[in-house]
Amino acid sequence: PRDGKPLWAVPYKVTYGVSIASPIYQEGIVFVSGYWEGSKAIRLGKTPSDAALLWEDADLRGEMSQPLYRDGHVYLLDRSSGLNCLRLQTGERLWNDGHRMTPRGRDPQASLVWLNDGDRAIILNAEGELILARLNPAGYQEQSRTKIIGKTWAHPAFAGRSAFARDGRELVCVSFLDPAPR
Repeated sequence: PRDGKPLWAVPYKVTYGVSIASPIYQEGIVFVSGYWEGSKAIRLGKTPSDAALLWEDADLRGEMSQPLYRDGHVYLLDRSSGLNCLRLQTGERLWNDGHRMTPRGRDPQASLVWLNDGDRAIILNAEGELILARLNPAGYQEQSRTKIIGKTWAHPAFAGRSAFARDGRELVCVSFLDPAPR
């Protein structure tokens, strides 16, 4: 800020002081989504005063799940329709998975991480299921699913060929070579 005034501002209301998923920045655009206020895409410019709202969708409401970006598309878990794929530039929704990845509920949650070998992501959903899926503009294609822990909103950790997950009672380590929890 200069003289206590921001260099630029595009309002985004944060209800109840809750803003969980981190914004993402790609293609000169900041994408932010929240549970109550929906999603916005803000185009940044050469100077701070060039920042402008590109699009907004009050019905596309992510909560805790970190959105993913790849090749011009954002993948976001919406509380009403499940996992969505949308075009970052326009906000056009290409598909939703109808809550196949994680069950419909008041607060759906899943942690999604790219495997960096194309369009595959590894996902831990709120039911404690570890999922391998392809995410691309054509749709959600689940490749495998196995239950590794009880209900959880905790974000997993990944190291080498292992996943570490916890719920309210235990911490497990799962090898991708042998998916039985240890």
